[in-house]
Amino acid sequence: MIMNIKKYFLLVCAGLVLISSCSKDFLDEVKPADGSMSSDLIFSSKIGVENALTGIYGLLQSYVVPGGRQNMYGVKTIMFNFDIRGNDLIADPSNWWTYENDWADNTYGRVATASRTLHIWNMFYQVINNANAIIEQTPNIPESKSVQDALIGEARALRAYAYFWLARVYQFTYAKDPNAPGIPIYTSPASGGSTGNPRASLTDVYDLIVEDLKFAVENMSSDRVDKYRINKNVAQGILAEVYQEMAMAQPDLWDDAVQNAADALNGFELMTAGEYRSGFNSVNNREWMWGLQFNASQSLSYASFFGYIDPTPANVRYKCIYVNSSFVDLFSETDIRNLFDTTDVLNAANPWQFWRTYKFIDNSSFSGDHVMMRAAEMHLIIAEGLAQMNQLEDAKDALYVLQLNRDPNAVRSTAATKEDLINEILVERRKELYGEIGVEYFDLKRYQRPLKRDGNQWSLKEIPANDNRWRWQIPQSEMDANKSLTAADQNPL
Repeated sequence: MIMNIKKYFLLVCAGLVLISSCSKDFLDEVKPADGSMSSDLIFSSKIGVENALTGIYGLLQSYVVPGGRQNMYGVKTIMFNFDIRGNDLIADPSNWWTYENDWADNTYGRVATASRTLHIWNMFYQVINNANAIIEQTPNIPESKSVQDALIGEARALRAYAYFWLARVYQFTYAKDPNAPGIPIYTSPASGGSTGNPRASLTDVYDLIVEDLKFAVENMSSDRVDKYRINKNVAQGILAEVYQEMAMAQPDLWDDAVQNAADALNGFELMTAGEYRSGFNSVNNREWMWGLQFNASQSLSYASFFGYIDPTPANVRYKCIYVNSSFVDLFSETDIRNLFDTTDVLNAANPWQFWRTYKFIDNSSFSGDHVMMRAAEMHLIIAEGLAQMNQLEDAKDALYVLQLNRDPNAVRSTAATKEDLINEILVERRKELYGEIGVEYFDLKRYQRPLKRDGNQWSLKEIPANDNRWRWQIPQSEMDANKSLTAADQNPL
């Protein structure tokens, strides 16, 4: 965290647009683009705090590594980095995302000197540092305590979200060893003189995450100026995800995961078949609970997420992502999510070059809004939690709500055992959430299962459960700058 603290103290400034005027162009005015800001900034009003929060959301769609590679742009490329490490998606081996697909220990991977791990570390610790400044300064504004607490709650939800990502990336799953060293904890904004904190245990990290999210849920409402902002529903959704992770070690938390997912759904409905086929690129979709809207200055044209995953047959954009044949086989003919097509000719030389997905299609502008959380995920958390608590019939009912929405010919689960039902739910999570949040990767890690590739993958990896490759190395620049870290604190290769 301390490595770039002078350059990246806060992603806010007095010249930001008023948050009340924000809409789909909410990030157009965020400056400075690199996040630099004086460390003595004082928030004197609600508007200043709102602007500071907007800056954090802008950070989530920005470069955070000077000279960063073009597929390391914002949180969406972090998510997709983990999506492409599963079995279901395939990267063209001569194009972008090749090394991520192949789990290569190079600049695109998990090793300490890699740009990718630096990107992940920098982005989320900058979110944390900026959130800490908001949390510290907001009690000084003249508004009522309830207004202050709502703003602090949003900042604490953002801080929790960042710590949750870091905890899952830089250590094995919580269930393997809750006392394992996690990542350094900071609850106050750092300064140029900061020397860094040691790695806290996963237990301590998750305790802070839960504390932050509970505060957010208690003090925020469902009202917000736009869907890019975290509100009470989104905070409940993140808390459901956190309990889902922790419940693998503490089964009594499954009830909390289910309850928070159910509460998060309030006001959100599953999308229709027509809405699903509309391209998956608009935050206006009724099912999207949280999404980062398109900003023309951040589209990156060919290098945007939509430029990589675009399936159109014309020789434009990178269009370098394919779908594994074994994954396509999971979908019935009548499933509305069966949006796969053979736009390339299958041949012996390139057997991976066959199926493409039209889930994220946008044929006009390389652009689209970035989905961060959807109602479908909450339905699946509820189903999984009920199954884990041995409420199998209720779990089947919860799962069937989603399945029937996606396939008019869906059949309610006939799984005879808890294990079979959970496996069915995990498959449904892959079918529903692929390409969005790294679902297959993190589910395998959470359940401590190996990655075993099949189908027409060109990189037929087998990564054993809890192999060191599931645990990323701390960036070397952080190891060098943080005086509280020694060589023994580094995760092994």
